[in-house]
Amino acid sequence: MGPQVAIDLGRIERNARTIVQRCAESGIKVFGVTKGTCGMPQVARAMLRGGVAGIAESRFENIRRLHESGIDCPIMLLRSPPISRVEEVVRTVDISLQSELAIIGEISRIAERLGRVHGIIVMVDLGDLREGIWPNDLLPTVEKILEMKGVRIAGIGTNLTCFGAIVPTKENLGQLVAHAYKIERLAGITLDWISGGNSSSLPLVLKGRMPGGINNLRIGEAILQGGIETFRDEPWPGLEYDAFRLAGELIEVKLKPSMPIGRSGFDAFGNRPLFVDEGDRLRGIANIGREDVIVESLTPINKGVRVLGASSDHLVLDVTDADPPLAVGDRVSFRMGYGALLTTMTSEYVEKAPMHDVADSSGRKMVSIVAEPKSTPILASHNIGSRLEAMNYDVVELADVERPPSGLIRLHSGSDRRVAYQALAAAARVTHSLGLIWIDSIAALVPETGDDSETAETSVLSRVLGLSGRQGALQPQLSPENVVLVGLREAHPAEAKILKESRISVFTMAEIDGSGMRDVMREAIRIASSGTRGFHVSYSPTATEMPGWAPGSGGMTVRETHQAMEAIALSGRMTSMDISPVTAELDPRIGHETVNFVMSAFGKRIL
Repeated sequence: MGPQVAIDLGRIERNARTIVQRCAESGIKVFGVTKGTCGMPQVARAMLRGGVAGIAESRFENIRRLHESGIDCPIMLLRSPPISRVEEVVRTVDISLQSELAIIGEISRIAERLGRVHGIIVMVDLGDLREGIWPNDLLPTVEKILEMKGVRIAGIGTNLTCFGAIVPTKENLGQLVAHAYKIERLAGITLDWISGGNSSSLPLVLKGRMPGGINNLRIGEAILQGGIETFRDEPWPGLEYDAFRLAGELIEVKLKPSMPIGRSGFDAFGNRPLFVDEGDRLRGIANIGREDVIVESLTPINKGVRVLGASSDHLVLDVTDADPPLAVGDRVSFRMGYGALLTTMTSEYVEKAPMHDVADSSGRKMVSIVAEPKSTPILASHNIGSRLEAMNYDVVELADVERPPSGLIRLHSGSDRRVAYQALAAAARVTHSLGLIWIDSIAALVPETGDDSETAETSVLSRVLGLSGRQGALQPQLSPENVVLVGLREAHPAEAKILKESRISVFTMAEIDGSGMRDVMREAIRIASSGTRGFHVSYSPTATEMPGWAPGSGGMTVRETHQAMEAIALSGRMTSMDISPVTAELDPRIGHETVNFVMSAFGKRIL
């Protein structure tokens, strides 16, 4: 296994809630900054559950990723765009931070052309010497902005600490408030936002020294890392560390001298490293390097382990005093500074694994069977309820479908694929995040046309993911990043275009033939589980080739289908399932095999 960042979404949510509640006492609303995670939708959802008023991002690629996942809260653009991408600003974000008159003028021109009014926060440089209008030039600049159409001054803001390491104080943020009042008097308006910076401003909030009038902060590090860098001297006890942990595998462990032998020169990065002679030491090498992370920002979690240095793809550790002792194949974990977090999240070589702590409080295994009238006789003829009970499931009828008990799995059955929409809608109502494993011969992503409110069978996933712009999208609970198609054999040209441009994962029959079902399902389950509370499984018998079954021709074998379902059962992450088409017209042999596949998904074994 390669390097992996484990992301604890629960800690992120709790940190956001702690910060939001404390800031609210001072009249401050918080925008959660997700740029440190490349706009990861699972992280954005955790922040929103924690109560942030909106999401702040610096890159259009990340903003697009958020929109595609159904994140529909206010989004703030943190970095002024190049002029060539101004139209994207107007079309995709609600508000942006701006400091350059030429770019604001271009925003004005394009917004007027599009019939929109774009809100800007005018940035003022209070001494950190990054972006911002110099205070002496502020009012003349504001006067020019007021003459422009298509833009409105929604607020004023500043940024501190990030470049010049200038610390926010009551005095410099008091200057920001004073500038805001001057703008209000000049323009005859009330500003929506007086944005007092980032996580580095939180110590003022805790000490009660934040100047009155500041009503917005843009918080990333304190939510994502518990303020380990913001509160260096006096940690905030209410925040949790270790929401992000980097782990790698030891690929070598050997006893070696602590001093290199031979003539010393420069290392691969142009530096002259210094070494201390400690005699022979047990050294470990992990499969992490400078191509993945800023090594100087790593702190080992394993007791007794020290970071000695790194090359591009080897992390050298002293593991002499490791407790417990470490050997080749063991995993070593690290806390990361903010710089290390940024590099690991942008490295394509590091797996990102957002996760929840999922617990079944009841301890019971329960199934609720929801069958359409045309499907009921088929399920009854195969005694599906009795067979599930023989596997120690309680087959129950829900008294309150909106509040199902913990541990319940819903099994839906219908006459066509539209039952998948009903099943997914039921799952989305009771969770904040879920994945989808769609085992079918088709993608069901044909764009919807016309005014018909009824979803076509071939457009179910298009409606579910909001790709046709119609009501009924199950977002943000279901993100394209957590959707996996398995067994695809045919795709309409419009569907192929969608699949190429979206973040939906696809394993066609060619991939199954090449990689094998075991590896395909291992990856499918990982994708569908990433940062979700579990996943829904949608199965159509057309995915499987069975004797005399023309719709399944060229599909998975019966054994491969069982193998897929067995992998799902072993994962323990399935929260609901649907099967279709299941009607009286279905060949009895196909109905029999379909029910057997369901039993495998629920954990039936030979022994």
